[in-house]
Amino acid sequence: MKKLIKSLNRKTLIILSVAIGVILISLTVWALSKPAKEKVVHPEKAIAYDQGKRIEFKANSPGLGIIKTAIVGGGGEFVSLEAPARILAVASPSVSNGNRIVLFESSELNDLYVGFVHSKNKAHRSRKNLNRIQDMFKHRVATEKDLVEAETDLGNDVAELAEFEGKLRAQGLNPSELSTGGINKAWIISDIPESQISSLQKGKKVKVNFASFPDEDFVGWAEAVGDNVDPMTRTAKMRIAITNTGYKLKPGMFGTVKFPEETKDDSVVLPYTAIVTVEGRNYVFVEEKPLTFFRREVVLGVSTKERVNIIEGLKLGESVVIQGSILLKGLSFGF
Repeated sequence: MKKLIKSLNRKTLIILSVAIGVILISLTVWALSKPAKEKVVHPEKAIAYDQGKRIEFKANSPGLGIIKTAIVGGGGEFVSLEAPARILAVASPSVSNGNRIVLFESSELNDLYVGFVHSKNKAHRSRKNLNRIQDMFKHRVATEKDLVEAETDLGNDVAELAEFEGKLRAQGLNPSELSTGGINKAWIISDIPESQISSLQKGKKVKVNFASFPDEDFVGWAEAVGDNVDPMTRTAKMRIAITNTGYKLKPGMFGTVKFPEETKDDSVVLPYTAIVTVEGRNYVFVEEKPLTFFRREVVLGVSTKERVNIIEGLKLGESVVIQGSILLKGLSFGF
């Protein structure tokens, strides 16, 4: 019996020893095969310096992935500009007698034109009366008082005429054009960008499309550009004359003016997303070298909701940020 117990104890010890050995070997293999703990690399923030004009990113800087750039131009690019317009007046034959009449989009404009015509007639009568009085005074038939009264009447009538003419011109209409234009003529007014004024001299051809005739383009000619530029919108009023074939166009109709598309070999056109505006000034970010961007002020030209022409500040071949400009704006200006 004792021999049996000793034999079992010896076998148990052997089994335990083998088991422990296997466990130790397994732990050793697991420990050796376990990968080393990776070192955590924290993102590095972009640095803005030179008073915020220059921004330098690191390869792992937050937000870097949203920034996209594009090479400026290639020449021959342009922005096709469209501007809203409306018909202020049309000339057409009278229904009753066939004589030429002018119809306006509002009663206020009609009253201004009627007042202009009456004032013009009064000034004409006053001028003839003054000539008559001057002749009579020369031959001692009229008194000096008569002469002064005639001169005063003419001055008042001329001032009244100038007042009505000024009010019509402020609306974009030329009274003399209204009275002498053709019988099938229409006048529309459009607000054009300040940068487009120089290219739209008198006689420049434009296309106009009206909501009432969406599939038809009307050819018009720039008659005049207003003398004043709106300080808020940076636009000026332009009057366009159109031949109203078939008298289809009516006062008050809204349309769109399509300006002539002119290309230049050195033109610079960007997506509008590239522009950031701060305190009325416009900027873009130029990629000086990989991961480094420079803020540069630019002057905008003709623009639409999607693209804008750059007049000053950029050269062809430069790399400009076209996406992610808002991020750079915050880093550059501190907000």
